[in-house]
Amino acid sequence: MARYILHILLLIALITTPLAAEAQNDKAEAQRRRMEQYKKELNKTKAEVESLKREKKSAKKEVAALDKEVRLRSNYIGELDSERTTLLKTMAGYAATIDSLDKVLKNNREIYAEAIRVAYRNYVQNNNTNYILASQSITEAAHRKAEIEHITASRKSLADTIIAQTEKLMEQRAILAARNIELDSISNALKAERRKLEDSRTAAQRAFNRLTKREKEAINEQRKQQKQYDQAVAELQKLLKGNKVGSGFSRNTHGLNLPVEGGVLTEQGFGGTITGKKGAAVKTIYDGIVQEVQYKKVTNKYTVFLGYNEYLVTYTNLSAVNVKKGDVVKKDQKIGTIGSGIDSDDLPYVRIAIYDCETKKPLTVSSFFKKK
Repeated sequence: MARYILHILLLIALITTPLAAEAQNDKAEAQRRRMEQYKKELNKTKAEVESLKREKKSAKKEVAALDKEVRLRSNYIGELDSERTTLLKTMAGYAATIDSLDKVLKNNREIYAEAIRVAYRNYVQNNNTNYILASQSITEAAHRKAEIEHITASRKSLADTIIAQTEKLMEQRAILAARNIELDSISNALKAERRKLEDSRTAAQRAFNRLTKREKEAINEQRKQQKQYDQAVAELQKLLKGNKVGSGFSRNTHGLNLPVEGGVLTEQGFGGTITGKKGAAVKTIYDGIVQEVQYKKVTNKYTVFLGYNEYLVTYTNLSAVNVKKGDVVKKDQKIGTIGSGIDSDDLPYVRIAIYDCETKKPLTVSSFFKKK
């Protein structure tokens, strides 16, 4: 009877080994790419701020650059925080796997120890030989011999399983230790970025205080517009739910023409500024539907919000528009006219931004357009 119970226990031990696999998370990878892009833009903007400080020519441009750095750094902090949350969840999964492996390994080691004790007693007392000799027939003897061999093989298999489980446990613990180091790194980076954010805000305020009254009013209006713009995008994302117009537009859409013929695109974070000639036409980059047209009385400029499937593309700083809310537009159709720059010496420009309304994240724009 004891031999039979041991046999069953051995079989159970061999089929209760936990499975642990680390799945590749596309969302986490996309998040890391966004973090890298934010970091790249932050470094670029910081260099621009330092350059403006050395030139000492335009406090107004310095404030604008610092404002941009504050926005980018805030977004970067948000991505770091999301990465930290994702990492904590991943670590919890590894901890659960380690705990499960620990319990099963402990149980298997106890079973194996008992199996060894039984095997030793059988060897000392010559029980296996007696068990076979007590058979009533040759057939029964063969069955008993096969049973003994099977138990021996099961014991060896359990030993091999214990070795494999021990190695797996060591591997999982090493991964968890590495993730702990990664978590510390991200946590430290998060603290550092928050300190830098406060430094950037302080620097922006100091630079702002040096401006004339007129320049302060202009900067405040720009800040107000940026805030309203972000709020408007958040609201308009809701409108695109279920939109099928421009269904071919996606992250994989490439090789589009710039909205301004002969224009020059400058990547800025997750948006882009396209400079062009005065009076140049601004065209839609794809078939879409006009979600909203906004007019700013202070700047005398328009912003057009176009929906392409579940993507929102905004065209800002238009001096005139040729579309209205609800219009369905075709690819390369004129939607407005490029607007003048903020200062008299600035080139006419249109600001374009592309948002994935499913993830509620902006996309880099340069990859969508043909190289000039």
